[in-house]
Amino acid sequence: MRKLFIMLGCMLITASAAQAQSERRHEFYGGYSQLQAEGIPDRDSPGNVFNDNFFERRKGLNGFEVSGGGYFNSVVGLKGDFSFHTDKSSTNFASGSNSIKTDVYYFLGGPVLRFGNGSRVEPFVHALAGGANTRFEVASVRTVTGGTTRSSFETNSTDFAAALGGGLDVRLNDGVSVRLFQIDWAPVFLRDRTINVLGSAGAIVPITLDGQRQDNVRFSTGVIF
Repeated sequence: MRKLFIMLGCMLITASAAQAQSERRHEFYGGYSQLQAEGIPDRDSPGNVFNDNFFERRKGLNGFEVSGGGYFNSVVGLKGDFSFHTDKSSTNFASGSNSIKTDVYYFLGGPVLRFGNGSRVEPFVHALAGGANTRFEVASVRTVTGGTTRSSFETNSTDFAAALGGGLDVRLNDGVSVRLFQIDWAPVFLRDRTINVLGSAGAIVPITLDGQRQDNVRFSTGVIF
């Protein structure tokens, strides 16, 4: 009889654990993120920032990423994701200075798959889609005979974007995990658009930018609750 009770107890414990794994879970993630962005304007040439080499340049933008999701079982879930990355750089020289400020916002959502099998180490992959807002603010100051000239322009575009990738989480306890790393290919599909640039003579000069794919790469690390 004692053995029977022990056996029943083990079965109940096992069933409870299986049920806990099959229940839908919710999680919130927040952490540091860096975006290796392709096509950052050349700060040393603010009058010709969108030249033929525009999509060959790459620069790291620092920021953060947050996401929240729910799981239908221990493997399949849905998540929403937001990240912001920024960089501001300037160059000073004898006759003036150039400066560029870049902001990139991602707002994405989609399915996520986990492969933990109840262990503390949980790899995951996700396929997210949505939009990205990219903003460039370029300014140039020149000292000339008789005073100072300034030229600047801003471009602001919201385009279709995605994030395809995954990472590795380590569970510390039932409520907290650490995301060791997350790597995403995060392309932005830029549309054709026209921007107005302030020329050297003070006239507004329209420039048409052809639509291209901006192949960004996003790295993240942080904490999951």
